[in-house]
Amino acid sequence: MSLSPRIEILPTPNPDAQMFRVAEVLVPTGTYEYTSHDTARRAPLALVLLEHPGVELVLIAPRFVTVRKHPAADWAALGPAIAASIDAFLETGEMAVLDEQAAAQGPTGANAAIEARILQLLDEEIRPAVANDGGDVTYMGYDDGVVRLKLIGSCGTCPSSLTTLKMGIERLLTEEIPEVRSVEQVA
Repeated sequence: MSLSPRIEILPTPNPDAQMFRVAEVLVPTGTYEYTSHDTARRAPLALVLLEHPGVELVLIAPRFVTVRKHPAADWAALGPAIAASIDAFLETGEMAVLDEQAAAQGPTGANAAIEARILQLLDEEIRPAVANDGGDVTYMGYDDGVVRLKLIGSCGTCPSSLTTLKMGIERLLTEEIPEVRSVEQVA
């Protein structure tokens, strides 16, 4: 579905989330998740979208925005309103996120080689696949064979997030990296 030539509205596996794909680059790299005006102070686009009644979460990525709504809200009314707000925001030429998060320091210590392989697989294989459904994966750490991840965006409350985590991400990581025994979701 599309209301603007610059915005394509796509469903996600989570019925309470939709992806709004845009032609412009919103942020150069990374993903940024916001759930309140307080957390979105430096994200003008998220502030605009959080004004819509029923919007619970906004995830901004380089070429898409994922919006998660309250279960009682209706996409028939909310979807076009969000697309119109994104379109109007794009007209302003403003940056979607005003400051970049600090660059993550590479892994160090006894697990540095394992963590580097985990991060490489996350960046090259897993994150692009999860992004297709309007979400992202945040690496939260590795210890004693267990990788801790946080699913965000549409994936955060998706009914199939456990399947994605265990049957997709865990399977790939345990097959590719023998030291990895399991993957756990971090809230």
